[in-house]
Amino acid sequence: MSEIEQLRQEVAQLRAEVDRVNEWANGLFWVLHDVLPWLLRRDPEMAAALAPQWREAAQHFAEVSAEEGQAASFDETAERLEARKMLYRLFDVLRLWPVRA
Repeated sequence: MSEIEQLRQEVAQLRAEVDRVNEWANGLFWVLHDVLPWLLRRDPEMAAALAPQWREAAQHFAEVSAEEGQAASFDETAERLEARKMLYRLFDVLRLWPVRA
């Protein structure tokens, strides 16, 4: 087997692994999407605690995305903020967050 063919096989394996991880992450997101509304409706304290944190993540997402996906802190990337941004905005539309004064 040539070196190029070996590289092609390795790339194909890596792509397949990325696809599997992506599908797993999408599944995990949908678990949160399905479970959290139920929990937030039953536990207003949880909603009150999460809302400001996730609102900040949603706001920070745009800033980090403008910085090509990487904030000054290497622990904070657009990808890590995006799920909270999406869920925050969805739950805002569903009126699951407490009303701000």
